[in-house]
This record gives sequence, C-alpha cells and structure tokens, in this order.
Amino acid sequence: MRSSAEASLHLGANTSDGARSVALGAMLLVCAVALGLVESWLLVWSPVPWLRIGLANVAVLVALACIGPRSALAVSLLRVMLVGVATGTLFGPGTVLAVSGAVCALVAMLLVRAAGARFSIIGWSVAGASAHVLGQFLAAALVTGSAAIVSLVPVSVLASLFLGIATGLIARPVISRVMPAV
Repeated sequence: MRSSAEASLHLGANTSDGARSVALGAMLLVCAVALGLVESWLLVWSPVPWLRIGLANVAVLVALACIGPRSALAVSLLRVMLVGVATGTLFGPGTVLAVSGAVCALVAMLLVRAAGARFSIIGWSVAGASAHVLGQFLAAALVTGSAAIVSLVPVSVLASLFLGIATGLIARPVISRVMPAV
C-alpha cells in the first residue's frame, strides 16, 4: 500500500503526463489547422485542383506516434471542422470528403502501425495517404451518385504514394524531437 505522500507524487506525475499530452495535442491541432489553411489557399494555384499535398497529416502522424490513436483522431477530425469553419465549407460536400478521407487514413495508419516495426512512420504515412484518397473517391462517388469519378483513382493513388513519402519524411524528424518531451 502506498503512503499518501507516494500517492500524491504518483498522481502529480500522471497529471503532468496528462497535461503534456493535452498540450501537445492542442499544439498539433493548431499546426494541423494552419497547414490545412495554407493548403486550401495553395489550391488556387494548383494545376490539379483536387490534389492536396497532405501537410496537415504531419500533425496527425506526430499525434499518433507520440500520444496515441485517440489524440490522432481528435487532431484529424477537429482540423477538418476548424478548417471548414475558417474556409466557409463546413457541412458542405467537401466536409464529407474530408471526413471520409481522414477516417480512412487513420484506420489505415493504425493497421500498419499494428503490424509492428516492419513499417516506419513513412510506411504509416503512405498507407494513410493512399487510404485517404480511396476514402475520398468512394465518398465522392456516393455524394455525386456517379462512379465516373473513380477513373481518377489510379493517378491519385500514385500521387498519394509520393506525397505520403514526403509527409512521412517531414514527420520523422519532428517525431524524434517531440517523443522525448512526452
């Protein structure tokens, strides 16, 4: 049995760890929203209007690696909502596509993460990027009632492989710096 002093020290450690996780989650959410807004502004100059880089997913990868799946889900879905509010697209078809992509990406990253050390953060990112694209196209086909949009899937998945690698390469050094602080 612990003495009251030991119990309070133990409680303080948990509170501190919990506070760090919440603070890190909040910081990652802010980063994800900022990167999401930058990407939405970059779409104006994009030669391919449906292709996004996926920079906001760096924050989701960091959350998944450093503070766990629930925090990664919160960062991902709250980012979608806050960017939707900021851009005036919340509750539109774009939100349906964004949520579909975000959920599919996180599920894929969790599955690859569960496979163990065979996959690095870059593997998580590639799986997430590919699943994001597939989830969005499935949602788009359902929203539009047309399967014609599926013709863009091969090119989009190919692009997602390269963009997933890039996102993973950006996330890897961030995770290595953040992990010791958590």
